[in-house]
Formats: sequence, C-alpha cells, structure tokens
Amino acid sequence: MRKKLLTQDIILQWDLSRRKNMNMLCCLLRYENHDSHPHLFFECKYSTQVWDMVRLKAGMDDIDSKWEDIVGWLMLKCHSKLVDHYVSRIVVAASAYFIWQERNARLFKNQTRPPEKLYDLIIETVRYKIMGVKWKRNERVRRLLGEWGIPDADTNGDGD
Repeated sequence: MRKKLLTQDIILQWDLSRRKNMNMLCCLLRYENHDSHPHLFFECKYSTQVWDMVRLKAGMDDIDSKWEDIVGWLMLKCHSKLVDHYVSRIVVAASAYFIWQERNARLFKNQTRPPEKLYDLIIETVRYKIMGVKWKRNERVRRLLGEWGIPDADTNGDGD
C-alpha cells in the first residue's frame, strides 16, 4: 500500500546509468508499458483479469481495477469488524502477493502461469485463512462460510 516494491518506475528514478539498461523493459505480465504500482496492481490486462475474478468472489464487484480505488475503499473499511470486510482485506493482500510473485517468477525464473491459476491460488489462500479464524457464529458468518465452501464448525451434521 505504501508503493515500496521495486517496480521499474521506481528503479528508473534512482540514477541515469540504470535507465540505459532498462529502456527496453516492459511489464512482464503482458509486455506492455513499464511496470509501476498502478499498472501492476491492477491496471495491467493480466492483473485486471485476476482482479475481476477474485473481486466477484469477495463481493467487491463494484470496486474498479485501479489501485487508488481499491485502497480508498479499503481505508473506509479498515477498522470494520464485519466478516465481509475482513475477507475483502485478505483478498486484496493475497491478490497483490500472488501478482507480485508472478511478476518475479517471470523476471527471475522465466516461468508463467495463466490468470486462472493465480485466481485458484488466491482463493485457496483466502479460504485457508478464513478457516483458521475463530468466528463468532451469526447468520452473516454462516453465509460467508457457505459461499467459500467451508463447513460450519458449529454444526455436527445431526441437526443439533
């Protein structure tokens, strides 16, 4: 959120000698533009595809694919204890993490994954995080657990 990751736009500001070596660099996710925080999270076509899939799962479909819009929305909800807002924060964090990881895998290992694979990883990670939280059971929590395919630990299957 503080834009401290070493994207190309930040590296290019350091010194002119590096600029000569980086003129040919472009976004490693779609080979368009330089990577920058706004581009990488989530304005690049690749990361937009990922974001469009995960935001639907998190109930954030009205949030645009622009980092500033996402952060602005999160800042309004950052102190909320609502389970939906908690999950939204995890979804954004996991999405940024796996997109950054994908960018680095392409840069350093020449490995690529399709957006659907990142979606699966993000959803799995968020699901595990949700499973690890001790929730106060109410209708909202039960609904959320159902949406994420997580059995409600308060029910034992025999109607009690």
